[in-house]
Amino acid sequence: MKFLDLNKEYIWYKKDVDLAIADVFQSGRYLLGDQLELFEKEFALLIGVKNAVGVKNCTDAITILVNNLLKINVNMPIILPNFGAYPTAVACKNITNNIYYVDVDNSLTIDTDKLPSSLKNGIVIQVHLFGNNGNPNIVNYVKENNHILIEDCAQSTGSGSGELGDYSVFSFYPTKPLASMGDGGMICSDNNLEEYKVLRFYGQLNNNIKKLGVNSRLDEIQSAILNVKIKKFQILNDKRIEIAKRYKKHIIGIKEWSKCIYHQFPILFNNRDIIIKELNKRDIPFMIHYPHHVSEIDVLTGRYNKVEYRVNDKIVSLPIHPFLKENEIQKVEEFLYKYKEYEYVN
Repeated sequence: MKFLDLNKEYIWYKKDVDLAIADVFQSGRYLLGDQLELFEKEFALLIGVKNAVGVKNCTDAITILVNNLLKINVNMPIILPNFGAYPTAVACKNITNNIYYVDVDNSLTIDTDKLPSSLKNGIVIQVHLFGNNGNPNIVNYVKENNHILIEDCAQSTGSGSGELGDYSVFSFYPTKPLASMGDGGMICSDNNLEEYKVLRFYGQLNNNIKKLGVNSRLDEIQSAILNVKIKKFQILNDKRIEIAKRYKKHIIGIKEWSKCIYHQFPILFNNRDIIIKELNKRDIPFMIHYPHHVSEIDVLTGRYNKVEYRVNDKIVSLPIHPFLKENEIQKVEEFLYKYKEYEYVN
């Protein structure tokens, strides 16, 4: 059993992916071509927004977006969850030190009850972690405090996330629900995004530098792969959801605010050492997502860092990829049935 099987995913798409890549090679156009333009249009339709701009990766998407928004006011506070993938915080910390971390709740997304009422006119980045949509009530907080809302949907493509915020960002990293075979990212919004097309290409327009931009282009090969996968990836999401339903017959798992596509299947266990020992004994692969709360990493420390709901020493993610065999799923189910009493329930 593998925790993730990207080779089987490639085989599942192989015929169409191989043809799409060959078409790009034959075209001789590798950057900013028809494949990217098509994917941007198709992806915007999928998310339910008017505009989408492809960039090299999701970290770039956050960096370009936040850096541009801070031109409105360089002192804008940025509010982030204090648990989750580190690149979101890395992107913001590279731009500003004015970062405030907020606890997560038992959905492992921002605890909206902990959002600071003292902060106004800033940016809130809601991370839909593990394919689990965050609390939609965050929109009320954002409106009341005149914040800009960015949805970080790196792990939740296809869950319905991405249309509540002022902007949303996505990742097509190979492990993600809609996955390229390299790096890839997207900025989405109902707002006009033409300036971001300029910013991703050095700030160049009509062979003239109009703004100070960066080099961050979603290339034609990855775009072609994604144009193939966007037609069928929801089938794989549905398979994850079906496997999760089976797991959840034995264990509660994390709280869901709305549709969850289970990019990962994390569980909080009271005694993780025992759980890890048993997983190893049964040859069930697992991952620790993530070993530290974000603010506890020295280089990422923000202005407010309190961790009241500690999950980093309890969390274990179990295999849930859509190519698991029936006997492998049963093996995980048997483990969950035996050790469900160790689950941490808030």
